[in-house]
Amino acid sequence: MDLQKSIKLYKKASEIIPNSTNTNAKRRENFLDENLFPAYLEKAKGAYVWDLDGNKYIDYIAALSPINIGYNDDRIIEKIQQQIKKGAIFSLPSSVEVELAELLIEKIPSAEMVRLLKTGAEVTSAAVRVARHYTGKEMILSCGYHGWHDWWSAKMGTKGIPDCLYGLIKDFPFNDFTTLQKLVDLYDGKIACIIMTAADYGMAPKNNFLQKVRKLADEKNIVLVFDEIVTGFRWSLGGAQEKYGVTPDLAAFGKGMANGLPIAALVGKKEIMSVLKDNFVTSTFASEALSIVASLETIRILEDDKILEKLNGISNRIYDGLKAISKKQGIEINVFDLLPALKFEFDLPNEKEKMDAAIEFMKYCTKKGLMLKRYGTEFYLCPIAALTNEDIQFTLDVFNDGVKLLIKK
Repeated sequence: MDLQKSIKLYKKASEIIPNSTNTNAKRRENFLDENLFPAYLEKAKGAYVWDLDGNKYIDYIAALSPINIGYNDDRIIEKIQQQIKKGAIFSLPSSVEVELAELLIEKIPSAEMVRLLKTGAEVTSAAVRVARHYTGKEMILSCGYHGWHDWWSAKMGTKGIPDCLYGLIKDFPFNDFTTLQKLVDLYDGKIACIIMTAADYGMAPKNNFLQKVRKLADEKNIVLVFDEIVTGFRWSLGGAQEKYGVTPDLAAFGKGMANGLPIAALVGKKEIMSVLKDNFVTSTFASEALSIVASLETIRILEDDKILEKLNGISNRIYDGLKAISKKQGIEINVFDLLPALKFEFDLPNEKEKMDAAIEFMKYCTKKGLMLKRYGTEFYLCPIAALTNEDIQFTLDVFNDGVKLLIKK
């Protein structure tokens, strides 16, 4: 591949943007060397993206999962164009804010009130603020990733955070109810909320995990928050809470709710959400109408075109294909839980072999025109409904040939 324009711009960005990007998950170390993987994308349509040098890829990153229908859907663009002629933002709220709030309340089990913001980190932070205000308690029990703000980043030892916050958050692993129970017992009477991803790439709840968490939160008067930033409008319209039948007190949505436009929502029980009347969670651009009309049209398309069924069907086909490749080629591929977002890893004897295989496999896939996300030795696939049968078959053919290449090496 010719990547000369991309390499040139990457070198310039290295001098003026920390890590050369404004989004951590797009950092170079999450992919390959800039000589082997594009640093920038120039345009996108459907399930395809083109880099700065004109190379075309089938995209399985989906802009870090907001794209569920397909890039630049004409119907969503039309709604944005209609709205921009009226205005993108006003000195008072737009009527479409109320329309979207009503629709979210209709579709999401936990939604009785809605606060719109712009990012996942904002709405998870708002959820924690609301829970602390409502309960009068400060401790947070967390499972999963919830953004960059101080309340959560403190658990990672991130620099620049006041010391007083480090002791106010404790982590527990997904599907590990025993550890959660121990933390609840240890900090009994001090816990404002349990905030957790209800599912994730390759990770489904097991042994009634969510039901047990819900029961525990009720028994201890702890606010239960589901981070549905990834699962919302992908697992189901109402997110993982609808799919698994467990309703939290508050929930944070974003990403897929507008097919790539910047919008997020905190929803929840009216009794708890009402504390926002006496709190300060706000943003000038929360009322930006272009993303709101995009969300309204996205939700309509998701329903009318049965997009979530398509996403599940695509995931099923890729899951089965990876299992078949593993059996045919005689190399163990660990494909995690089958969900509308996939995760897999080569099951090799040690971490070095796993990492070497992951890098070589990604090099091959990139050269053949597949854009994949890799965290260490694991691959994450986020299917887009615009993928065709031919795209999926091409993907599986490339995967098969990439595995054969690993065997030869």
